[in-house]
Amino acid sequence: MSDDLSFSSRSYTYKEQAARSITWGHHFLLLNILLAIFVGTAYVYAAPSMSGFLPFAYLILTLFGHMSFLACVIYLVLFFPLSFIGNFRAYRVISVLAAVFFFTLLLIDVKLYLYVKVHLSFGVLRLIFTQLDFNTGLNYNFLFIAVPIVLVFELCFAKIATAYLYSYKGRKLIYIRGLIALLTACFISSHCIHIWADAVGYDKVTVLRSVYPAHYPMTAKSFLQSHGWISDEEHHSDPNVRINYPLSPLDLVENPEPKNVLTIFVNGLTQQDINAADTPNLYALKGRGISFENYYLPYRDIKDNLFAASYGLPRLYRPSLAQNRTLPVVLTEMFRQDYLVRALESRSDLLPLRVDSDDSGLEDVRVEEFGDNREVFAKAQELIAGQGAEERSALTLMLNDLLAPKSRAEYALALSRTDAELGALMERLKASGLAHNTVVVISSLAGSSAGAESASLRFDRAYSHVPLILFVPYQGARAVSDLSSPYDIAPTIGAQALGVSTSSSAYSIGYDLTSLPDRDFIVSDGGDIILIEKQHATIYRSNGQALVERSSGASEVRPNLADLISAMRELNRFVE
Repeated sequence: MSDDLSFSSRSYTYKEQAARSITWGHHFLLLNILLAIFVGTAYVYAAPSMSGFLPFAYLILTLFGHMSFLACVIYLVLFFPLSFIGNFRAYRVISVLAAVFFFTLLLIDVKLYLYVKVHLSFGVLRLIFTQLDFNTGLNYNFLFIAVPIVLVFELCFAKIATAYLYSYKGRKLIYIRGLIALLTACFISSHCIHIWADAVGYDKVTVLRSVYPAHYPMTAKSFLQSHGWISDEEHHSDPNVRINYPLSPLDLVENPEPKNVLTIFVNGLTQQDINAADTPNLYALKGRGISFENYYLPYRDIKDNLFAASYGLPRLYRPSLAQNRTLPVVLTEMFRQDYLVRALESRSDLLPLRVDSDDSGLEDVRVEEFGDNREVFAKAQELIAGQGAEERSALTLMLNDLLAPKSRAEYALALSRTDAELGALMERLKASGLAHNTVVVISSLAGSSAGAESASLRFDRAYSHVPLILFVPYQGARAVSDLSSPYDIAPTIGAQALGVSTSSSAYSIGYDLTSLPDRDFIVSDGGDIILIEKQHATIYRSNGQALVERSSGASEVRPNLADLISAMRELNRFVE
């Protein structure tokens, strides 16, 4: 302190003021480099999952090299020019305030990357202020504690740098030069590793290039890579991914009145098949129930759609839930309420389908297999007729006859038979007196290949556009144009049949079908990221392209960061 007072008590020339500012700035920079590296460890924590020594070494080398490089760039662009203002005291005050400002930005960027895997930029700021209306789910209250702490650090750094200025020794300079050489070596080696990895296509390293801020320009490809969606099949099928499902225990409404559940999947049926001539019973049911006109399957595979309908979750959770033998929370609640849960399915020559825990979590459910749809309907009518008035049941029918026909004529015949048998089953339900106390879901887990569009399309709208007809006691008939999907079936059964009052967001990415929001898209994680919209589908492909697909073909578009952020928040909601 006495040196500082001695300095201020004398009158120094402009050249001396600038020289002392430059020397002080170098020491101040070095201390801030160390702090930047410490804060940067948060990016290591949030980095995509990796395996092997080389990716980890690259990540650590980049931490030391890149964070020190960022600090040096800010020093050269701002702090170094300010050293020529010719006032040492003013320079130190300005430097401390500027350092606090930049570290505040870095902390905001850390929070943003931890939550949505993007870095702070003008585009992201514009997105938050305009398109997202601040509704990002991010909480920056920690800044009220973090910023004062940073300020204390910067004041200490300023004092330490001043002390170095007045106790300048060659031995200390050797240590500083050694540290600078080490950081420079880290910077150069990390870039050399990345150049090699990019040349040979070693994705385990190149996927890490967007971990740190301003390290690589944000594109659709780097965004998807930061989430592990590009060239990383292990991430999609990793059963060891830790998940938090459900996010909170289920709560029930007071004095719930449990209802029966009848779920009918007419697999192979598409929306265009329902008309008065070919399917008179389905057409009549559509007019009497709640018909969802924009209901789309998120996946091509029937088992993935079955998983989505049972859990209300995207298929990325399927391996982990299966390994941990975690049942759907709706099914668990059924067991708790003493429901009799059964599943009936018909064999398909094209698709030998078995309902098991890996598909739907029905490991504790009695599953019976029959030769065709007719036998399934006969057994279902028998069960309905034998059900007591005080019993509660959940019956699932998997009807697969429409998957077998090899010609349009065979398909039309199978469709006509299934339609007639379905009409008879609904009449039996009504005659038994159970219709007034049963939630009925009629849909499909697979479209018809006969109605498929061009094979070049990543998302086949005609195949995936299937019917959904819902009957809920005391709710009238209507047509709903809002987007819907199998993700919505589990929340609907939970709310309308079991009396679950907990928000569906705690155990599903879907919604109660009786109160759907006007969402912009349905998300699918089928390798590429697919956003299913009413008129088209947006595809974020594994090569970084963003495409809009319509029946007429596909065209490349500019990636929409707002949609990507929203989609990733939905897909990763239950990942710890």
